[in-house]
Amino acid sequence: MNTKLLDMTLTGVTVLSVTVVIAYFGLHHDTGLFTVLPESITGFFLQNRFLQWVALVALIGALAGKTVTGRVLTRRRPQQTRS
Repeated sequence: MNTKLLDMTLTGVTVLSVTVVIAYFGLHHDTGLFTVLPESITGFFLQNRFLQWVALVALIGALAGKTVTGRVLTRRRPQQTRS
């Protein structure tokens, strides 16, 4: 798989996971996304509270993957030479 595409995918997973983790955290403290959105949108997440742990594991995995792909992309980037 193309490294840049993988990096972009991991960025998307990170953003989505952070959103879900913060929303569940806010729900525990009676604030945040799940408390202001209508039940028709949040119902799925409220019925499946295990998704907060899935999102947390996905976040940790995506951040670890971004670390590796970032190093690969840095190595592949052509070095600038001074004149």
